[in-house]
Amino acid sequence: MQSTPKVFQLGYVSLGVSDVEESRDHYLRTMGATETDRSEDGTTYASIGLNHHDLVLSPAIKPGQAQIGLQLTPDIDLGDFASDVKAFGLRAEVKSDSQPGIGKMVEVVGPDDYVVQFYSDADLTAPGYSGAGIAPLRLGHVALMSPKADELVTFFREFLGFYKTDQIGDRATFLTCNHEHHVLNIVNSPETLVHHIAFQLHESADHVRAADTLRSDGKKTVWGPSRHTAGHNLAAYHLDPDKVIVELYTDMDIYLPAADCFEQRPWHEDTPQRPKVWGPQLSAWEVDFLFSLGSRTAAD
Repeated sequence: MQSTPKVFQLGYVSLGVSDVEESRDHYLRTMGATETDRSEDGTTYASIGLNHHDLVLSPAIKPGQAQIGLQLTPDIDLGDFASDVKAFGLRAEVKSDSQPGIGKMVEVVGPDDYVVQFYSDADLTAPGYSGAGIAPLRLGHVALMSPKADELVTFFREFLGFYKTDQIGDRATFLTCNHEHHVLNIVNSPETLVHHIAFQLHESADHVRAADTLRSDGKKTVWGPSRHTAGHNLAAYHLDPDKVIVELYTDMDIYLPAADCFEQRPWHEDTPQRPKVWGPQLSAWEVDFLFSLGSRTAAD
């Protein structure tokens, strides 16, 4: 029987960047996030609207590496959680005041040395929605590339209780801890990098405004908007300064764990639409997807 997930949402993504100022300009001015804190080394904490931070931009020797923050359900004790992680065979350390807005966390070094930070409580600084730039509604999900994808999936499913909602061949596995089609996308790849981070727009009409905003800032939409197969979200992609793919989406499938299916939509292929293995076609509209799921570069 599927266990109840130990976490209920993706809290933040921490990105290693080559030029903090350039990345700050993209995510604050073009995306419309609000800076809530900055460390001495230039590390920037940015909020979409409610949380102290949804995104962390840190100087890195190898840009594109990522850490993620996951918020635990309220009934979990951090000390007990750290002990359980160690019993599962992974490294875990309880940290206090290691970053602004989060008093205490458990930092776990997972398969392929991915760092996952778990916390129960965080400051709701609530700087408000800036209304500037693209101005997304929220941070939605993150896709992680790894040659140890199977081990990562095992950790998220067997230890944390994530639901597996879909799969694309043997390349990508979609996982969720709540009603969203996916909170994490684990991509089987020779590289260890973030494949993309995704932000939900307020409504589908915002895709037009987002594309216009990107154009006015001299940045191009590299794919979409189009409707995906797995998840059925309307998605469009652009690149940040380090060529990390940024997805803007609406209309994501809603997962119903008790029924192991998705809320029905008129564009679904199946009735009911249940988790399954999809073929390589990533667009339900037969629009060519110009990126490989195994890397962040354009496909041949």
